[in-house]
This record gives sequence, structure tokens and C-alpha cells, in this order.
Amino acid sequence: MARVRDGAPSAVDGYFVRSSATGASKFRVLSGPGDQCREPFRVYLRANPSSRAGSAPGASPPAEARFATVKGRWYVTRRPNGSCAVYLSAASVRFAESAAADSMSLAGRPGRLPDVLWHHRLRSAVRLRVAQALDCTMGTQAGTARALVLAERDAIPRELWDAFARSGTAHLLSISGFHVGVVAALLNGLLSLAGRPPRTRAAGTAAGVWAYVLLIGAPTSAMRAAWMTTAFVAGRLRRAPARTLGALGLPMLAISVLHPQEVSGAGFQLTVAGTAGIVILAKWLLAHWPCHRGHRWIAPPLAAGIGASVFTAPVLAWHFGQVPLLSLPSSILLTPLVAAAVPGVLASVAMDVLGVPGARVPGYGAEALLYVVTTAASALGGVEGATWYASRREAGLLIAGALAALAFGGVQWRNRPAVRATAPVAGACAALWLGQSAFALAGRGRIEIVAIDVGQGDAIGVRTPSGRWLLVDAGPTSGGADAGLTRVIPYLRTRGVRRLEAVILTHPDEDHAGGLSSVLAHVPTRVVLDPGFAAGQRGHMAGLDEARRAQVPWRRAQKGDSWTTDGVAFHVLSPGPPTAADRSPNDWSVVLRITYGEFDALLMGDADYRIEAELLDQGKVEVLKVGHHGSRTSTSAEFVEAVSPDYALISAGARNRYGHPHPQVLDRLEDAGARVLRTDCQGTVSVTGKKDGTVSAPNARHCAGGTT
Repeated sequence: MARVRDGAPSAVDGYFVRSSATGASKFRVLSGPGDQCREPFRVYLRANPSSRAGSAPGASPPAEARFATVKGRWYVTRRPNGSCAVYLSAASVRFAESAAADSMSLAGRPGRLPDVLWHHRLRSAVRLRVAQALDCTMGTQAGTARALVLAERDAIPRELWDAFARSGTAHLLSISGFHVGVVAALLNGLLSLAGRPPRTRAAGTAAGVWAYVLLIGAPTSAMRAAWMTTAFVAGRLRRAPARTLGALGLPMLAISVLHPQEVSGAGFQLTVAGTAGIVILAKWLLAHWPCHRGHRWIAPPLAAGIGASVFTAPVLAWHFGQVPLLSLPSSILLTPLVAAAVPGVLASVAMDVLGVPGARVPGYGAEALLYVVTTAASALGGVEGATWYASRREAGLLIAGALAALAFGGVQWRNRPAVRATAPVAGACAALWLGQSAFALAGRGRIEIVAIDVGQGDAIGVRTPSGRWLLVDAGPTSGGADAGLTRVIPYLRTRGVRRLEAVILTHPDEDHAGGLSSVLAHVPTRVVLDPGFAAGQRGHMAGLDEARRAQVPWRRAQKGDSWTTDGVAFHVLSPGPPTAADRSPNDWSVVLRITYGEFDALLMGDADYRIEAELLDQGKVEVLKVGHHGSRTSTSAEFVEAVSPDYALISAGARNRYGHPHPQVLDRLEDAGARVLRTDCQGTVSVTGKKDGTVSAPNARHCAGGTT
């Protein structure tokens, strides 16, 4: 896509190729910024579009394959893994009055033909009719069935999807080679019943597979399966069987050339790794599998599951920071049920579309099977310890260790199969232990304070010299988005955090406590500290419920409290006893002083100038976490002069409606000689301090709106 500026207003013409009521819709640009882009980009709708213009928000997705003008602003955001995401936040969508108007609009654009939308119109109409059939025939499992055959996840609750991910069976709900294989088997069976010769069956199966893949929007894993099917069909037509690795190489080459942006994505890497595991490791396992009763029935699925699990584990750890440990048994249990449900789903759809009576009958059977699948996945996903959380560093060490062991291919002692199987595992474990020990030694003697980019809210991580972590606030929730789940937890996992020594909640406002329940649910925590006041906010109450469920102690933090962890002293400077002057939860903010030798930091929460006036005797600090996101009600000139920070951390959301941080605050900090680090324009920022008081921020990017 052509370069766009973050926050820049824009108007683009084109059409939706895939719409969503709750997530991102995909829009293909015909004119306007980004019209040189070959691929559709994401559009998030702030208003529900009508046929003429945007209207009030609603649950209906925008119409597909209709010429539209979208007006909004470009957003360029940095993901927790460091990559950038570009999307358009749409304020309004105006559709053409009719199909004729669509054609007239397109015909007037140089190089664009009036029929450019015909295949999208056809696909949209077919998908809409299939979705209606699923809603009529699949009962309570209509949402799951949509995910199975149409790759639509909107109707699946987030909790259920997370359970599938934790149990290692999310691939069963994502359109993948498994689903394409089931469709191919059904097509081949139907053509066999019709009496077609083998070569005709092969060609018909390939054509049907491609039609299905294009109908559902050509996801990467399905494209890989379609290309492999094409390779095998070509071998059948040539009367020369295709080599398995060659059949895998064809989709890798085709996708790399036609869609190069997919190569770095998790979907492409997972589908290639999983298939390679089945082709390479499963074949080796079958060759060395001991003979026993039922060998022919037991060995193939177990070998395929082991191969896919081993090869995809590093990719899962790298991209998602987790590896499901129950993937193999869960897949063996649930895959046959899904394979049995798919024909019933397709049969009920076909009967409903063709008007054949009794379409609900196969739907009943498929619905029952899918109910068992979703229930079992929820139970397996809820098993304690079902997921191993890994950082990218740990994933890299494991991969390097395994590859190093495999590199000694000519060594005589590796000729025995048992040694060949255990050597990569031993090498991976050894590399992990040695690497982690080296990094732990390198990090000793330093304290790190991190402002995690959670948007308009606070989440401050504190790493002690021995590698223990504390979290001050947990990020906001807004409009259904939970920064604790989508920002804080991913960051902690990339840093290899296994446990939090404490979560300090400065006060119960949503922008600080909204993500608390998610953090407590996913990261073992020793204790939660807060000011001991409640105002009934939803995030705070949910955090209390989760702490009760997880049996995490909850204690009050008040002025005078202190403790020491790994030589780092934590002192609570506020709040004191409640007074009549306390008017809002901000007045209750926990203010924390952190001391490590000559290094000092102040974390101000949302404390305003009145609380700051009580802290003028704190003296100079090296790091100041600015109060209330840089609001002009905090960080008074007197306070800045008194603490004279070397570094100032400001946690605020990009383009927030409050105007944080306020220019006056930035001027005060600049005049005091502080280096300002801001999450709104720099993403996640951190400072590192030593016992002698020296401080550095080596990874801070330039911020156009402030001092860096």
C-alpha cells in the first residue's frame, strides 16, 4: 500500500470484498490513497452504513460488492510484536443507489471495467445464501458451522474461540487443509458414484476445490491445500505421481510470488510447517513405528499429529507466545467428529438451497456433533496447565538448539533411530537453559520500567534486577476492546513473564483497571494492591471477581506502606486517610516511589496538582511517570522543578479526544531538561536504571510531537 500518514483524513472509492459486523471489513480501493495496492485493506466502521450514507451504529455488516465511498482517517498502529498495522477508521460509508449506478461509477474510471465486480457479486450472493441456509438448518451451532464452511468467525463467542486455541484445536474452526481435504474427498466420492474415470475425477475434484476456496475468500491455508491438490491432479493427468515435497513446494512458490505479503504472516508459516511436519516427521515415525495389533489404524493419525504439533510449535511460540500442550490428544479426539459433521453441514445447505424437503434432518446430526465438539473444546481449554507460554527469545533458542543437533547428520552415533529422535529435543532444552541463564546474568544489576502501549490508559511494568515483574495498572477496556488481553498479556509473554509478584492498581477507573480481570486470569499473580476504595466501575468489579476465583490475595495500599523485592524498595506515598476533599477516584491514586541504590522513580497514577503539592519534598528522581496521562491538571511547574526528572514517561492514546499530553505539560518537562517518552507516538517505551543512578532508554523511537 502507498504510504499514508497516521491520523490523516481520507476518502476512498471502491467496494467491500469481505464485510464484518464486529471486526474489520476488507475493502478494495479503486481510487484515492492506496489505489496502487493490489490487496484489500482493513476498514473498521464507527457507524453502520445505510444505502445512502452512514447511520447509527448497528449489528449489520456493510454490503459487499457494491460501489462505495468511504470517508475516515488512516490509523497506523504498532503491534506488540513490533510490526505496524494500517487501517481506515470509517466515519461514513456512502453506497451507490443501484447496481446500474455501480456500473456507471466504475465505467467512468480509466482502466476500470464495468464488470470488474461480477465475481465479487457472485461470491457475495452465494455466501449470503449459504449463510441463510446455515441459520435455518443448524440451530444453536449455526455460528460454528459458518466458521467451518465460510470462514466467518463473527458469530463465535470470544471465550469459545480462546478455548479452542488453548486446547490446540483452533485449526478445526479455521478454514485449513483439513476442511479442503474433506471437501475434496466428498467431491471425489460424488464423481466416483457418477461413474467418472480417474482422470476426470481428479480434474473435477481440483476444479471444485478451487471454486470452494475462491468462494470463501481464499485464505492462505486453503490456498495451500488447493495448490497441493492441483499438483497431485497434474501428476494424475501426466500419469506420473507427484512427489509430496514437490507438491508442498508448489503452493509455497505460488503464494510467495502472487501474495508476497503473506509469507511473513502466521497463517502461511503455520500451514507450511504443519504440512511439512506431516510429510517429513510423520513419514519418519511411521517407518520406525513398532509393529503391534491395530498398527495400521493407530500409527498414521498419531504420527501425523505428532509431526504437525512438533513443526508448528516454534511458529506458535514465535507469533502468539503460547504452545497448546493438549494439541495432540485434543486433535485426535475432535478431528473425526468435525470430519463427520462437515458432510452433514454441506448436505443440509445443499438441500435447503435446492428446496429439497428434510434439509433439517442432516442438520440435526451435524448440530449434535458440533455441540459435542464445542463442549469438549471448552472443557479441554479450561484444563490448568494446558498451555505453555513462551517468549520469542525462548522460541528462537529452542529452534537453534534443535537445528544444531540435527546439523550433525554424519556423526556415527546418530544412526540409531532412538538417538535421532531424542537428540533434537536434548539440543533444544540445552540451548534454552544456556540461553536463559546467559540473559539472566546479563540483566542483573538493572531495573527496568516499561510503559506498555495500551492506548488511553495506564499499564506500567517494573522488572527487578533478578528478573521479577510487578505491574502497576492493567490498561483500559473500551467498546468491547480489552487492552489487558490484547496488549498487556502479549507484552508480558514476549518478555517471558511467568508470574507477577504484585499488581498495584492505582485507582478503580476503567482506563487503569479495565484489563485487570484478563491479567489475573492469564498470569499467575501473588497479590493485588489497591487504594481500598471502590466506585462500582465494571473493570474493577470484574477484577475483584477474578481475584476471588483465582484465590489471589487483595490488600489495601496506603501511605506509609513499603516493601523490598530483589533490593528494590517500594514506598507508597499516597493515598492517606480519606478526606472530605476527595471528589473523584483520581484523588485516591496510589503514588509509588521506587528506589534502587541511587536510582529513584515516581509513578504518579492519576494524581493531580493537589497531591503533588504534598510531595514536593521527595527531591530529584531519575524517572517520572507523569500523572493523569499528561493532563494539565497534573505535573505542575512547582512539582517538576522539585523532582527534576531525567526521563518522563507519558502513557496516552494516539489521537485521544482529551488532547493528552497537554502542550503546557510538555513545555514544563522540556524546560526542566527531561527527556519525554510517550506511548501515543512511540508505542511501548522503557527506561533502564542502574544502582549508581545512571539511566538509559536505548530503544526509544523519535516522537514527532515531543522531546526524545
